[in-house]
Amino acid sequence: MGLAVGDRETPGEEMIQAKVEALAYGPYGVARPQGHVVLIPRTAPGDEVKARIVARRANYAIGEIVSLVTPSPVRQEPPCPYFDGCGGCPWQAVQYDAQLAAKQKNVEDALRRIGKLSGFELFPILPSPSAYHYRRRVRLHADGQKRLGYYRAFSHDLIEVDSCLVADTQANLRLGQARNWLRSLKTPVEQLELVVGDQEDPVVFAGKAGGKFARDDDSTSSHFLKAHREIGGLILFGRGWRRSWGQGKVLIRLAEDLALQIDAELFSQVNSEGNLQLARELLAWGGFHPGDRVLELYCGAGNFTLPIAKHAREIVAVESHPRSIQNGRTNSQLNRLSNIRWICSPADQAVRTLRGKGESFTKILLNPPRSGAKGLEDDLASLGAEKILYVSCEPPTLARDLAALDRKGYKLVRVRPVDLFPHTYHVEAVAEMVRR
Repeated sequence: MGLAVGDRETPGEEMIQAKVEALAYGPYGVARPQGHVVLIPRTAPGDEVKARIVARRANYAIGEIVSLVTPSPVRQEPPCPYFDGCGGCPWQAVQYDAQLAAKQKNVEDALRRIGKLSGFELFPILPSPSAYHYRRRVRLHADGQKRLGYYRAFSHDLIEVDSCLVADTQANLRLGQARNWLRSLKTPVEQLELVVGDQEDPVVFAGKAGGKFARDDDSTSSHFLKAHREIGGLILFGRGWRRSWGQGKVLIRLAEDLALQIDAELFSQVNSEGNLQLARELLAWGGFHPGDRVLELYCGAGNFTLPIAKHAREIVAVESHPRSIQNGRTNSQLNRLSNIRWICSPADQAVRTLRGKGESFTKILLNPPRSGAKGLEDDLASLGAEKILYVSCEPPTLARDLAALDRKGYKLVRVRPVDLFPHTYHVEAVAEMVRR
């Protein structure tokens, strides 16, 4: 069942046999032999397993599966040939419906246990329209031997791959060429991303370097691109520098009449159809109208900014990454949206400045990274918004931040989990808070 089972036991090892009860927010199944929590990777809810204890912490232990005694009804054969080594999709041995149920429960548990929140409506999770080949961005690691692949689970050991079941088909077709480009470079590349747009645009390769740009790579990359017309563009970037060849942008659909053209290395949601679902949900919950003045923090290049601007009177969009702001401004002009005010600033500084100027907003949108928006609650509460929408990719920090806003006079009304990352434990969620 995609597991190396039947390993011999070593005398003196601590062994357990237990039934896995649930999937944790992480790459683990949770078992509770004699009431003690044991986290065991690569298990499914309902599995009866024999496992060895490999580490102990204050409140739990970590186990390693030795044999699968009785497989769960929701266990499936992982279709990926790299599953046993690769750490990218740890839930692939679990049927998709069971993955969705686990993600829904993990969001709810975070809100109730970490945030101590209650009285809200938890909507059913929105599944990904596609469970495989959904990633339009594929980020691979490179090592000193210029191999390209994913890290082994819980390590930095590289597993070289020739294809990926969750990668867009076009990205898979170009993976060999990406490897050839990497091998031709003298610049030390640590990560290489294959980025596919939402139209029939060629794939773009974006390499993140761990050092300075090697001048010879200018001609090398130019010649490579001329020899491979099916590649749209090449990008190399490092600390304080960036080089590009060809077309380095991709098109991201936001709606039937709305699109972003962004530099390929900038953040965009990896799941194209899932992102459209998420945006539709956000717009419906926001109820944006011509009387709204909206503040959006962590706006990126405008994934939500532009759709909201089509409905609101004005939106103030804040992002700390200068290139994202530059892309956002360009796209607002391309889409003829003149009601967006772009601010390049860390969120906390921008909010303090807006507060100091006496500005107010009817609605606020937060879309922070996994670290969340800790410490903003005081200033946000002073901006007078009737509604705060929070898009999160990390349930624990979502729960922490919503609890802080709850103490400042906002009540959590509803939450909707959204699955953009099948076969992983990651989950997005949209939350709505209203002023009491």
